[in-house]
Amino acid sequence: MDSGWTSDGWILRSIAATGSTLRGVIGVADYLNHAIPTEEEFTGAVGRLVAAGLAGCDPAADRYWLTPAGQASPTVLPVLSPAPPLTLPPGVFAAAVRAYLG
Repeated sequence: MDSGWTSDGWILRSIAATGSTLRGVIGVADYLNHAIPTEEEFTGAVGRLVAAGLAGCDPAADRYWLTPAGQASPTVLPVLSPAPPLTLPPGVFAAAVRAYLG
């Protein structure tokens, strides 16, 4: 289970700009940490970041962005409150990873 201790800040920084796609977030995450987040890490972190008002997302439009608060957030985040994870349709995350690696 994703505890959020490492993935929240990693995913926050990976959502680089307004209009980032899931494939783009995965690519930045790999660049920053030399690792691709798991679907659980990504959806858990995005759920907490959205609940904290640091990020926004529209999975149907394949868009992830930082809010003004997220853009101004410190490099090291405090532990965010628990929140429901983001729900993605089955196979969407795996397809984005394949597209990134392809």
